[in-house]
Parts: sequence; structure tokens; C-alpha cells
Amino acid sequence: MKTVRKWISFSGAVSFLSAFLLAGCGSDGDSALTNSNPGLNDVNVVAAFGDSLTQGSECACVPYPARLSGLIGKIVYNSGVGGSRARDNVGRTQEAINKYHPAFMIILYGVNDVIHGGDAGSIAGAVNQMVLICKQNNVVPVLMTYPRPIAGHNLFAGGTIALNRNIRAIAKAEGIRCVDLEKEFSAGPDPLYAEWPMTDANLMQPDGLHPNDAGTQIIALACADLF
Repeated sequence: MKTVRKWISFSGAVSFLSAFLLAGCGSDGDSALTNSNPGLNDVNVVAAFGDSLTQGSECACVPYPARLSGLIGKIVYNSGVGGSRARDNVGRTQEAINKYHPAFMIILYGVNDVIHGGDAGSIAGAVNQMVLICKQNNVVPVLMTYPRPIAGHNLFAGGTIALNRNIRAIAKAEGIRCVDLEKEFSAGPDPLYAEWPMTDANLMQPDGLHPNDAGTQIIALACADLF
């Protein structure tokens, strides 16, 4: 279900309206995300798994996992590692599960692989392995796509959009939920490449890769809609 959230901030802070938050891009639905067979995992625990966009290391703001925790009333552990790549961190999926015993894991991974020349197919293969590890451990996985990189990182826009297509395909094939940040951050189609979205620069830091305070809030709200 599409929901509209509006807020205005003053004194030079973020100001934006009408952020349209979509529930998912894989197994869509309006029902709250549940784990009917958590095993030894805690249904009140979520693991946020990823790179610097999850860790929040590049924004002088509260990272999205901490914001999400306050929105959904669950413990959300931040298992983001800045600069890390999906293909090098498949094994860390099991480590995070063993450490936190989450009933849910939100996965945002792969853009650093794109930046370092990885192809979308092999990156998506690593993400798919993360999903399978979750399922093998009675953890409900959720995938996220990336906002299209802009500004200084626009060079990696095509690779990121290709990765996002594969992430959506994994979510659909595995029957899991997906938060489509590419759409959440979109300001409409690119006039030069109609199939690409224009990322709203008001939600991004100057580097064009990392969300700012407003963008981080968008991620938290989008994830909260799942629960």
C-alpha cells in the first residue's frame, strides 16, 4: 500500500513534502511482516545488515536502524560496515544471526561492489546467498534497493540500477518483501534516460551516494511500514 508522509522542518533544516513510501518490491502486501517459525530467534529483534548506508558512518545524523527501532518498538541492531562489499560479506550473515538471534534481517548490500567494478549478476548472487542463509536459520529476510547515485557518484548509476533490478528479481523469486529505495528517493524520470529515476538531491549528501538526515528518515519510515 502506498502511504503519504508529510513534514516540514525550519531554521535551515530539511524541508520536503509528499514522500511516497511503497511497502515492497518483491512479495508485496499490506499485512504486517511476521515470523511464524522463529526457532531460537527473538521476534522482537531485527538485524540491519549492510554497508555505510546502514552503519550511518557518512552522515552526521542518527542511522536508520536506530530510528526504525523507535518507530516499531523492536530492538534493531546495526550490523552495517562502511565500505564493505556483498561478495566479501556473505559469511558475516551467519555471524550476525549467531550474535543477535534476530527474527528479521533487513539487507542492503552491493553498491560498493558496483563501485569496485563488480557485475550486477555476481553481486546479486551474493545477496541471494544472504537471503538463503536467513531462511536456513528461521530469519525472515527483507531486501532493499539503493537510491540511484548522483553527483560525484553518477558514474555508478547504471550499475546500481542493474543491481536493483536483480534485487527485485530475488525478492520476487524468494517470495520475500523488498523496500525499493530507488523509488522512495525518486524525483521522477531522468529526461536523458527515461528508464532511470532522478534521485531527489534534497535527500542525499553532496557526494550523491549517502542519504542525508532527511534521506535516512525516509529509509526508516519505509522499513517501518513493513511492520
